[in-house]
Amino acid sequence: MTHSVTLNLPDHLYSPLLEKANQIGKKPEELMIEYLQTMINNTEDDPVEEFIGAFNSDFADWTEKHDVYLGKSLSE
Repeated sequence: MTHSVTLNLPDHLYSPLLEKANQIGKKPEELMIEYLQTMINNTEDDPVEEFIGAFNSDFADWTEKHDVYLGKSLSE
């Protein structure tokens, strides 16, 4: 089953989407579906999610770079 969704994208989002879609020979709609699927998969499989808000940190960018910090810690 499929569902239709209508989005009004500003130029600063649509232009790079269209450019990327053209580069790989896909329609913008197909590329958006891939992006959405990737986003959904990444948020469902985040093993760190259960720890969100559990610790105080001096690192303001912890949410964006947690993999880097964990990897660095493990390599030491």
